[in-house]
Amino acid sequence: MTGYIFAAVLLLSPPLQAVFDLPLQLAFQQAVLLACLASLLLGLRRGELPPGFGARRLYPLWAAAALSFAALLASPLRGLIFNEWGNYAAGLLIFLFSSAFNKEERARADAAFLASAWAIFGLALLQAFALRNFAARPPLTNLNALALYAVMLVPPALERRRWFLAGAMVVLVIWTQSVGAALAGLTAAGAYAASRFRKAELRENALPLAALALVAAGALYLLQADSMAGRLAWWRGAWSMFLARPLAGFGHAGYTWAQAAFQPAGAFREHSVYAHDYYLEFLAENGLPAALAWFWLLFSAVRRRSGLAKFSLIAALAHSLVDFGLSVPANFWLFCYLLAEPAGGEPPARAPAALFRPALLLAALLEAALLSLSWRSLAFERAQRRALAAFAAGDPALAEEVLRPALASPLLRGPALEFLGRLNLTGRDAGFRAAVYFEEALLRDRYSAAAWSALRRVYSVPGRQEQAAGLERRRREVFR
Repeated sequence: MTGYIFAAVLLLSPPLQAVFDLPLQLAFQQAVLLACLASLLLGLRRGELPPGFGARRLYPLWAAAALSFAALLASPLRGLIFNEWGNYAAGLLIFLFSSAFNKEERARADAAFLASAWAIFGLALLQAFALRNFAARPPLTNLNALALYAVMLVPPALERRRWFLAGAMVVLVIWTQSVGAALAGLTAAGAYAASRFRKAELRENALPLAALALVAAGALYLLQADSMAGRLAWWRGAWSMFLARPLAGFGHAGYTWAQAAFQPAGAFREHSVYAHDYYLEFLAENGLPAALAWFWLLFSAVRRRSGLAKFSLIAALAHSLVDFGLSVPANFWLFCYLLAEPAGGEPPARAPAALFRPALLLAALLEAALLSLSWRSLAFERAQRRALAAFAAGDPALAEEVLRPALASPLLRGPALEFLGRLNLTGRDAGFRAAVYFEEALLRDRYSAAAWSALRRVYSVPGRQEQAAGLERRRREVFR
């Protein structure tokens, strides 16, 4: 069953990434979690654990998961990002349980992600030649994310002699004009060449090497100076975030919500959803201990990986130096699947049969807690739409009343205050009402980029010089 669920996730998540709203995101997370829990519980009932679960090589995985979750709990932004951690957890589960797949399950999942690649190529053709919106809204939401996806697909396609699919992915990379893809392709090609030199087989493996080199050459000449300047600004922001909270970080996906507050006023391209460097982003969001465990797991797993999939992983890690492709869930899940070394006949680990009932109870409690969080998230999303409609109808009191349950929630109060503040920025009495909400939001989260920015705007009008000076003084105390 786990193999079928993972195959569905690998098949559907890339084509659906461009419409990845909250309900769809939670559905994918739940699918992965329920499949893994069912597999684990069925194994425990037989007195077995999946192969390798207790292996020493997985210690960094357990450490990374625990430390990253602790960073989420300690984050001042947890009300905004708690659903995003599920995407990271789903990737960890995909890696963990894919490592235990038998040959049939592995073949099924392989067929799914290869079929998904054709679906992505078909969508790109449709958008480029029929809808004429390929550059504006490409598959996987962004050209750079699409480039990483295509680069990761080239080695598995070549390994399975899917020459047309490999060619289609090369075409996608060239269309994206991504310098990150150039770096990824060159790095993977260089690593492949080095491995073949040691075996004196470079000549007979010239075709896959040439294909990977073509991926790099097709995009290398397209480097733009303003793109690098933007990256430098985003990297400085991520580094400043790390220095502010080096141990705990801001929580997974926290960069999106906090980085603008760490950029100086007027900085070039100061706003971005991602840091465009996966390593800096993970460090800023999860803290140093979690980052050390996670990167140790990644590089050790890549080193153990065999086959051409190893070079997909090398390409992804190189791409992650200058881009954000692994921050996109569909890409991250494919990466985690490719990272998992096939079990290779390793027998299941033995486990006491008495563990089944406690594990079943824990699984039920975990699922109940997650469903409760998911329900509250969806209810908050619906309440925001109703509040927006009420405010547009000229009834700000009703807008606040609609959000009353969220305002009473320790988890959602901060996001609800910021939402009401944004609504009131457009109202007739914008200054006073919006400032009240944003000031209270700052009391809950002193790193709220939205609150600092909005209050600077509110206090910039004539007659509020004292408030503006006080705001800047408070800001300097937080962002030293």
